[in-house]
Amino acid sequence: MIISPRLWLLRALYFALGLLCIAYPLLPLQFTPDRFTAPDLIYVLTVAWVIRAPESAPFVLIAGLALLSDAVLMRPVGLWAMLLLGASEVVRFSYMAVRERGILAEFALAAGLFVAMLIIQNFFLWLSFSQSLEFTSMVQFAMLTLLCYPAMVAFLNYIVRVRKPDHSNRPDRLGKIK
Repeated sequence: MIISPRLWLLRALYFALGLLCIAYPLLPLQFTPDRFTAPDLIYVLTVAWVIRAPESAPFVLIAGLALLSDAVLMRPVGLWAMLLLGASEVVRFSYMAVRERGILAEFALAAGLFVAMLIIQNFFLWLSFSQSLEFTSMVQFAMLTLLCYPAMVAFLNYIVRVRKPDHSNRPDRLGKIK
């Protein structure tokens, strides 16, 4: 199986953007303490990227970025990475249905998966007697992350030019052209 140079370029670009998303919460952008937690940009990037170009974000690359994100951001190593991998695979297997329905269905899928991930994470933290997020912090974190999703989609679409393939003139599985 020969992989095209464009696919390698897209994988390198995803990796570089992932590293930037991991580094963003660590940047000292202001001198006063934050009232808000930083949004989870690696989740937003991964979901938006997998919907647009699923073959250029392989499982191993997502796992590496997610584990690095857990280690650098001092989260329980592996928990959020496991949830992110699960969410990316759900998106990978349902991206065709989401592509046909538009941006609102895509946003609803991303929001539902993120809220489910937060609930599962808090359940596992509670189960292991670790400190879990409070409800207000969890809602605030979810809102900030989900508000970044349309901006990430616009960034990927208009600046990076990672777009959904156009399937309008191709035959469907029965051979009919829509």
